[in-house]
Amino acid sequence: MICGDIHGQFYDLVKLLEVGGDPSATQYLFMGDYVDRGCFSIECVLYLFALKMTYPLTFFLLRGNHECRHLTEYFTFHQECKMKYGDDIYDACMNAFDCLPLSALINQQFLCMDRFREPPTQGAMCDLLWSDPTEDFGQERGNSLYSPNSVRGCSYVYSYTAVCQFLQTNNLLCLIRAHEAQDAGYKMYRKNQQTGFPALITLFSAPNYLDVYNNKGAILKYENNVMNIRQFNCCPHPYWLPNFMDVFTWSLPFVGEKGRSAPFLPSLIISQRQNNLFYRSI
Repeated sequence: MICGDIHGQFYDLVKLLEVGGDPSATQYLFMGDYVDRGCFSIECVLYLFALKMTYPLTFFLLRGNHECRHLTEYFTFHQECKMKYGDDIYDACMNAFDCLPLSALINQQFLCMDRFREPPTQGAMCDLLWSDPTEDFGQERGNSLYSPNSVRGCSYVYSYTAVCQFLQTNNLLCLIRAHEAQDAGYKMYRKNQQTGFPALITLFSAPNYLDVYNNKGAILKYENNVMNIRQFNCCPHPYWLPNFMDVFTWSLPFVGEKGRSAPFLPSLIISQRQNNLFYRSI
């Protein structure tokens, strides 16, 4: 079972494993981007690492572009770890991310390139983590194989011809990647004229991304040389407060303000309905 981006959506990760099959009886390959943006990134990481330790020969984790210090400090994972557990846990996760492989072959032969360090801003490691297909992949008008990736600000975009040449040179059928949200949870690009199979497939396994995209999640099942896509919808999740604050820290200013204007400090009942917090004095 091949899986795309997770991005801290822990409850959808649990749903993914239900759709894909029990890890005790199913092989899994996750293609990175486990953290940032969603508010349950550390839960995703710890759960995936626990599964890797339990099923070391059938559960595989690759490194995505978000599994690095630069992006996790810019986005949310560093702050989440600091608020929930402390910087020691964050540092341990970063050291673990440095050990993750960058690519894999479905036949269980892994190709690991230049890891055990922070991803550089250029070079092969950067390209493996940051490159994208061209926006008009398969319909390009020019002859360029690669162009600077102006959207990402680093690495390159690659053309249909470049992918087909790579597949032929390395005797491969298809390039499967994650790294980009898709409405259907996946996208199959133009077929390779030599094989009749899509030259490129993108998978995205975080449904209703950021709680606003309303997209499906998808995983790819590969068994007995047959591939099929399994889609799934998002799951309900607990409400979270800004900057990973707990409800008591968040509510203290309101309680204090009300206490200054009242002869007594009221008790509060806090309830959750449809991702909203409701307060009622008693």
